[in-house]
Amino acid sequence: MQPFQKWFVAAGFLMAAVLGYLLGLSHRLPASRPGLPGKDFASSSSGKPEAELVTLKGGSYSMGDPLGELKDARPHQVTLAPFMMAKHEITLELWDSVMLWGRDHGYSDLPAGNGKGHNHPVYGISWGDAVKWCNALSEKEGLTPCYYTSTTKQNIARKGRVDIGNQHVNWEANGYRLPTEAEWEFAARGGLANKRFPLGNEITHEHANYHGSPLIEYYKSQREGTVPALMSSKPYTAAIGSFQPNGFGLHDMAGNVCEWCWDFYDPSYGTPEPQLKDPHGPDKGQNCVVRGGSWRHTAAEARCASRFSQPGDLPAAHVGFRVVRCR
Repeated sequence: MQPFQKWFVAAGFLMAAVLGYLLGLSHRLPASRPGLPGKDFASSSSGKPEAELVTLKGGSYSMGDPLGELKDARPHQVTLAPFMMAKHEITLELWDSVMLWGRDHGYSDLPAGNGKGHNHPVYGISWGDAVKWCNALSEKEGLTPCYYTSTTKQNIARKGRVDIGNQHVNWEANGYRLPTEAEWEFAARGGLANKRFPLGNEITHEHANYHGSPLIEYYKSQREGTVPALMSSKPYTAAIGSFQPNGFGLHDMAGNVCEWCWDFYDPSYGTPEPQLKDPHGPDKGQNCVVRGGSWRHTAAEARCASRFSQPGDLPAAHVGFRVVRCR
């Protein structure tokens, strides 16, 4: 079997069964959901962007775990160009509005989203579908898409299962894309250096949505389980904006849902180079990176430097995403 290449897949009913088994959840991932509004979404290129963005100046920072608690996150210097990042995780409402537009504009296999409410983060989206959705949002707003089916960048990635890597990306395009792992961590830190979390070295349920464990000393609420107000039914997501933002004005960079990044997962990232400039991760790999922890993870996984490895074709009820654009 060939090593896993980044590809696009549409989650179907068989995947729903696998997901339910892995996560022990009672919900299913629908191939489509009845009752979605049948709006005629015209291009919004002249209007306000649908994803509220925060402008980040970029610059140099120490990426990785400065406290030596994570074996796969050794500190190394990274320099980033300026970029813009979504203030919130992509919501169910935004996912579905772009998905419906996309189905009429060449994105025929984008799945319906999953979420507890229109203003909750979408979940159960594979890495590949998130990438195609980014292209759909770009085209909907009249921007240049970032992802292509070949290295010549002639054909926009819109549907089907397509191998894709760093050379398939127009990194200079003004359209939407997934954040690189380096961009994500820079944004999560919110301007704070050498801290565990976006707001400092300690965390409570007033700061983020995650699964509390009294065994973790820097978790100061010292209560077992999820935020009580969110426990009506799984998944225990919170509406966007429910918790205070970090220093950059970004919400839920710790907890709520994990977030897809562009990169293949590299267990020994941060090669001993003096400085990495706008790194995009490995060109090959088995799995993709997810960051930030979620409602089902403890505070340990919500640290800014914590990293996860997730198959790009496997949706999960604790994984969502947010988008970035070049400045």
